[in-house]
Amino acid sequence: MKDQQSLGDTSPEEFRKQLHELADWVADFRENIESLRVAPAEKPGAIRAQLPAQAPEEGESFEKILGDVDRLIVPGMVHWSHPMFLGYFGWTTTAPGILGEIISVPLNVNAMTWRTCPAATELETHTLDWMVDLLGLPKAFRSDSTGGGVIQDSASSAALCALLAARERTSQGQTNVDGVRAPLIAYATSQAHSSIEKAVRIAGLGSSNLRVVATRDDLSMSPEALEAAIQA
Repeated sequence: MKDQQSLGDTSPEEFRKQLHELADWVADFRENIESLRVAPAEKPGAIRAQLPAQAPEEGESFEKILGDVDRLIVPGMVHWSHPMFLGYFGWTTTAPGILGEIISVPLNVNAMTWRTCPAATELETHTLDWMVDLLGLPKAFRSDSTGGGVIQDSASSAALCALLAARERTSQGQTNVDGVRAPLIAYATSQAHSSIEKAVRIAGLGSSNLRVVATRDDLSMSPEALEAAIQA
Protein backbone atom coordinates (compact mmCIF):
# COMPACT_ATOMS: atom_id res chain seq x y z
CA MET A 1 0.00 0.00 0.00
CA LYS A 2 2.97 2.33 0.48
CA ASP A 3 3.63 1.98 -3.26
CA GLN A 4 0.08 3.12 -3.99
CA GLN A 5 0.41 6.10 -1.69
CA SER A 6 3.69 7.10 -3.32
CA LEU A 7 1.75 7.34 -6.60
CA GLY A 8 -0.72 9.73 -5.01
CA ASP A 9 -3.32 7.19 -3.93
CA THR A 10 -5.23 7.41 -0.66
CA SER A 11 -4.52 5.35 2.43
CA PRO A 12 -7.02 2.53 3.16
CA GLU A 13 -8.21 4.23 6.35
CA GLU A 14 -8.81 7.58 4.67
CA PHE A 15 -10.40 5.93 1.63
CA ARG A 16 -12.86 4.06 3.84
CA LYS A 17 -13.80 7.33 5.59
CA GLN A 18 -14.30 9.12 2.26
CA LEU A 19 -16.45 6.29 0.94
CA HIS A 20 -18.78 6.60 3.90
CA GLU A 21 -19.00 10.37 3.42
CA LEU A 22 -19.70 9.95 -0.27
CA ALA A 23 -22.36 7.32 0.41
CA ASP A 24 -24.17 9.81 2.66
CA TRP A 25 -23.79 12.51 -0.01
CA VAL A 26 -25.31 10.26 -2.70
CA ALA A 27 -28.20 9.25 -0.45
CA ASP A 28 -28.91 12.90 0.46
CA PHE A 29 -28.71 13.96 -3.19
CA ARG A 30 -31.23 11.32 -4.29
CA GLU A 31 -33.56 12.11 -1.40
CA ASN A 32 -33.58 15.86 -2.08
CA ILE A 33 -33.22 16.00 -5.87
CA GLU A 34 -36.78 17.28 -6.39
CA SER A 35 -35.85 20.46 -4.50
CA LEU A 36 -33.27 21.34 -7.17
CA ARG A 37 -33.85 23.19 -10.42
CA VAL A 38 -34.27 20.80 -13.33
CA ALA A 39 -31.85 22.86 -15.44
CA PRO A 40 -29.59 25.81 -14.65
CA ALA A 41 -30.58 29.36 -15.53
CA GLU A 42 -26.98 30.49 -16.08
CA LYS A 43 -25.53 31.48 -19.45
CA PRO A 44 -22.73 29.49 -21.14
CA GLY A 45 -19.38 30.06 -19.47
CA ALA A 46 -20.77 30.74 -16.00
CA ILE A 47 -19.31 27.56 -14.52
CA ARG A 48 -15.88 27.98 -16.10
CA ALA A 49 -15.73 31.54 -14.81
CA GLN A 50 -15.78 30.16 -11.26
CA LEU A 51 -12.96 27.66 -11.85
CA PRO A 52 -9.25 28.45 -11.38
CA ALA A 53 -7.56 29.61 -14.56
CA GLN A 54 -4.64 27.25 -13.95
CA ALA A 55 -4.59 23.64 -12.77
CA PRO A 56 -3.64 23.38 -9.06
CA GLU A 57 -0.07 22.34 -8.35
CA GLU A 58 -1.12 20.25 -5.36
CA GLY A 59 -4.16 18.11 -4.69
CA GLU A 60 -7.01 19.55 -2.65
CA SER A 61 -8.78 17.96 0.27
CA PHE A 62 -11.69 15.59 -0.24
CA GLU A 63 -13.95 17.94 1.72
CA LYS A 64 -13.11 20.91 -0.53
CA ILE A 65 -13.66 18.86 -3.69
CA LEU A 66 -17.03 17.64 -2.43
CA GLY A 67 -17.89 21.21 -1.46
CA ASP A 68 -17.08 22.35 -5.00
CA VAL A 69 -19.40 19.65 -6.33
CA ASP A 70 -22.22 21.11 -4.23
CA ARG A 71 -21.33 24.70 -5.07
CA LEU A 72 -20.48 24.46 -8.77
CA ILE A 73 -21.40 21.15 -10.34
CA VAL A 74 -24.84 20.30 -8.98
CA PRO A 75 -26.34 23.76 -9.72
CA GLY A 76 -24.86 23.66 -13.22
CA MET A 77 -26.37 20.33 -14.22
CA VAL A 78 -29.44 19.30 -16.14
CA HIS A 79 -30.83 16.75 -13.72
CA TRP A 80 -31.97 13.91 -15.95
CA SER A 81 -33.05 11.99 -12.85
CA HIS A 82 -35.31 14.79 -11.62
CA PRO A 83 -38.98 13.76 -11.27
CA MET A 84 -39.99 16.89 -13.22
CA PHE A 85 -37.61 16.24 -16.13
CA LEU A 86 -39.83 14.87 -18.88
CA GLY A 87 -36.87 13.55 -20.90
CA TYR A 88 -36.24 10.90 -18.25
CA PHE A 89 -33.15 8.89 -19.09
CA GLY A 90 -32.48 6.11 -16.61
CA TRP A 91 -28.89 5.04 -16.29
CA THR A 92 -27.60 5.24 -12.77
CA THR A 93 -30.81 6.84 -11.57
CA THR A 94 -32.08 3.95 -9.46
CA ALA A 95 -30.45 2.65 -6.30
CA PRO A 96 -29.60 -0.74 -7.90
CA GLY A 97 -27.98 1.09 -10.82
CA ILE A 98 -25.82 3.17 -8.49
CA LEU A 99 -24.83 0.15 -6.41
CA GLY A 100 -23.91 -1.76 -9.56
CA GLU A 101 -21.75 1.13 -10.69
CA ILE A 102 -19.99 1.21 -7.32
CA ILE A 103 -19.15 -2.49 -7.66
CA SER A 104 -17.96 -2.25 -11.25
CA VAL A 105 -15.61 0.70 -10.79
CA PRO A 106 -13.07 -0.81 -8.36
CA LEU A 107 -13.07 -4.08 -10.33
CA ASN A 108 -11.65 -2.10 -13.29
CA VAL A 109 -13.14 -4.50 -15.82
CA ASN A 110 -11.57 -4.59 -19.28
CA ALA A 111 -13.85 -6.82 -21.31
CA MET A 112 -12.31 -6.55 -24.77
CA THR A 113 -12.03 -10.33 -25.10
CA TRP A 114 -12.71 -13.42 -23.00
CA ARG A 115 -9.04 -13.53 -21.97
CA THR A 116 -9.07 -9.98 -20.61
CA CYS A 117 -12.00 -10.77 -18.31
CA PRO A 118 -13.68 -14.20 -18.45
CA ALA A 119 -16.22 -13.31 -15.75
CA ALA A 120 -17.47 -10.19 -17.55
CA THR A 121 -17.61 -11.92 -20.93
CA GLU A 122 -19.55 -14.93 -19.69
CA LEU A 123 -21.89 -12.88 -17.49
CA GLU A 124 -22.70 -10.60 -20.43
CA THR A 125 -23.31 -13.54 -22.76
CA HIS A 126 -25.48 -15.33 -20.21
CA THR A 127 -27.54 -12.21 -19.46
CA LEU A 128 -28.20 -11.65 -23.15
CA ASP A 129 -29.37 -15.24 -23.50
CA TRP A 130 -31.84 -14.47 -20.70
CA MET A 131 -33.01 -11.45 -22.71
CA VAL A 132 -33.59 -13.63 -25.77
CA ASP A 133 -35.99 -15.75 -23.73
CA LEU A 134 -37.65 -12.79 -21.98
CA LEU A 135 -38.31 -10.98 -25.27
CA GLY A 136 -39.48 -14.11 -27.04
CA LEU A 137 -36.83 -13.85 -29.74
CA PRO A 138 -35.96 -16.82 -31.97
CA LYS A 139 -33.42 -19.28 -30.56
CA ALA A 140 -31.02 -18.20 -33.33
CA PHE A 141 -30.32 -15.10 -31.22
CA ARG A 142 -28.82 -17.21 -28.42
CA SER A 143 -25.08 -17.54 -27.95
CA ASP A 144 -25.14 -21.30 -28.53
CA SER A 145 -26.51 -20.65 -32.02
CA THR A 146 -24.71 -17.57 -33.37
CA GLY A 147 -22.25 -16.51 -30.71
CA GLY A 148 -24.81 -14.16 -29.20
CA GLY A 149 -24.63 -10.40 -28.88
CA VAL A 150 -22.91 -7.79 -26.77
CA ILE A 151 -24.22 -4.99 -24.58
CA GLN A 152 -23.61 -1.56 -26.10
CA ASP A 153 -23.02 1.57 -24.05
CA SER A 154 -25.74 3.57 -25.80
CA ALA A 155 -28.43 3.42 -28.45
CA SER A 156 -26.17 5.45 -30.76
CA SER A 157 -23.36 2.91 -30.71
CA ALA A 158 -25.87 0.07 -31.00
CA ALA A 159 -27.34 1.66 -34.14
CA LEU A 160 -23.85 2.02 -35.62
CA CYS A 161 -23.00 -1.62 -34.89
CA ALA A 162 -26.28 -2.76 -36.46
CA LEU A 163 -25.61 -0.67 -39.57
CA LEU A 164 -22.06 -2.03 -39.89
CA ALA A 165 -23.36 -5.58 -39.53
CA ALA A 166 -25.93 -4.91 -42.27
CA ARG A 167 -23.25 -3.35 -44.49
CA GLU A 168 -20.96 -6.38 -44.14
CA ARG A 169 -23.78 -8.86 -44.69
CA THR A 170 -24.89 -7.00 -47.82
CA SER A 171 -21.36 -6.87 -49.25
CA GLN A 172 -20.41 -10.35 -47.97
CA GLY A 173 -17.57 -8.76 -46.02
CA GLN A 174 -16.00 -6.89 -48.93
CA THR A 175 -16.55 -3.38 -47.58
CA ASN A 176 -14.26 -4.21 -44.67
CA VAL A 177 -11.55 -5.01 -47.23
CA ASP A 178 -12.16 -2.61 -50.10
CA GLY A 179 -14.32 0.08 -48.52
CA VAL A 180 -17.75 1.09 -49.74
CA ARG A 181 -17.50 1.01 -53.53
CA ALA A 182 -21.07 0.67 -54.78
CA PRO A 183 -23.78 2.87 -53.20
CA LEU A 184 -25.57 1.22 -50.29
CA ILE A 185 -28.96 2.58 -49.24
CA ALA A 186 -30.26 2.89 -45.67
CA TYR A 187 -33.90 3.51 -44.79
CA ALA A 188 -35.35 5.32 -41.77
CA THR A 189 -38.32 7.51 -40.97
CA SER A 190 -38.39 11.16 -40.00
CA GLN A 191 -38.89 9.93 -36.41
CA ALA A 192 -35.50 8.19 -36.30
CA HIS A 193 -32.90 9.42 -33.82
CA SER A 194 -30.18 11.72 -35.17
CA SER A 195 -27.64 8.98 -34.42
CA ILE A 196 -28.96 7.05 -37.44
CA GLU A 197 -27.75 9.65 -39.92
CA LYS A 198 -24.50 9.95 -37.97
CA ALA A 199 -24.04 6.17 -38.20
CA VAL A 200 -24.68 6.29 -41.95
CA ARG A 201 -21.88 8.84 -42.29
CA ILE A 202 -19.42 6.97 -40.04
CA ALA A 203 -20.11 3.69 -41.84
CA GLY A 204 -19.17 5.32 -45.13
CA LEU A 205 -22.59 5.09 -46.78
CA GLY A 206 -23.03 8.85 -47.02
CA SER A 207 -26.02 10.84 -45.82
CA SER A 208 -27.29 11.23 -49.41
CA ASN A 209 -27.92 7.47 -49.39
CA LEU A 210 -30.25 7.67 -46.39
CA ARG A 211 -33.85 7.50 -47.55
CA VAL A 212 -36.61 8.97 -45.39
CA VAL A 213 -39.63 6.65 -45.35
CA ALA A 214 -43.16 7.88 -44.66
CA THR A 215 -44.86 6.95 -41.40
CA ARG A 216 -48.36 5.79 -40.49
CA ASP A 217 -50.70 7.63 -38.13
CA ASP A 218 -49.01 6.07 -35.10
CA LEU A 219 -45.63 7.35 -36.43
CA SER A 220 -44.35 3.84 -37.15
CA MET A 221 -42.75 3.12 -40.52
CA SER A 222 -45.18 2.39 -43.33
CA PRO A 223 -44.34 -0.99 -44.90
CA GLU A 224 -45.94 0.13 -48.15
CA ALA A 225 -43.84 3.29 -48.24
CA LEU A 226 -40.72 1.27 -47.47
CA GLU A 227 -41.48 -1.13 -50.32
CA ALA A 228 -42.01 1.79 -52.70
CA ALA A 229 -38.74 3.41 -51.61
CA ILE A 230 -36.83 0.16 -52.14
CA GLN A 231 -38.35 -0.29 -55.60
CA ALA A 232 -37.48 3.31 -56.47
